[in-house]
Amino acid sequence: MIAPNLILGSNSPYRKKLLASLGVTFTQMQPDTDETPNQEEDPRSLSLRLGVSKAESVANQLNKEARWICIGSDQVCHLERTLYGKPGTAEQAAIQLTAFSGCWVTFSTSLALINSEGQTFSAVEDYECRFRTLSSNEIATYIQLDQPLDCTGSIKVEQAGVSLLCDARGRDINSLYGLPLMLLSEALKSFSYSIFDFMKES
Repeated sequence: MIAPNLILGSNSPYRKKLLASLGVTFTQMQPDTDETPNQEEDPRSLSLRLGVSKAESVANQLNKEARWICIGSDQVCHLERTLYGKPGTAEQAAIQLTAFSGCWVTFSTSLALINSEGQTFSAVEDYECRFRTLSSNEIATYIQLDQPLDCTGSIKVEQAGVSLLCDARGRDINSLYGLPLMLLSEALKSFSYSIFDFMKES
């Protein structure tokens, strides 16, 4: 059986790059999702809700007669229960990284799948990073180098941001980058597909 169309419900260039790294064929679509946290919403619940919402948003735009699987994902950075989003400015990035200095910080990344038959999957993958004790000069230099203003938690670990860390723990480093690829493979299995079914050579 020919695999259904794979749809990435995200406008993130980082998620697009991660999914493309698998060699799968997919289409990228932009979801329409309000990312405002609900009052008293814990970080993992927020990540899961937004990931599901993004998948649903894109699914609602698609032809119900076609065969497809929509992927939604969202990442929430948190120090205990305090949320840290995309900084937007160098000043906000410096504030975030100063707060992270010497601490374990958690990146909770959700994955949600919906297919054209109404089957669903959703889960959250955590990855924890311990930041070194950072000087204000190191923080300023790093921000100037990586310009992580569109990155949750003000860090690009795949670039110079890794130098800010002294330890890490978690199952899948890709979840830290923005899309838990191991979890994606497992999710597709639950839909009775292998990740290889979506490869360009298939």
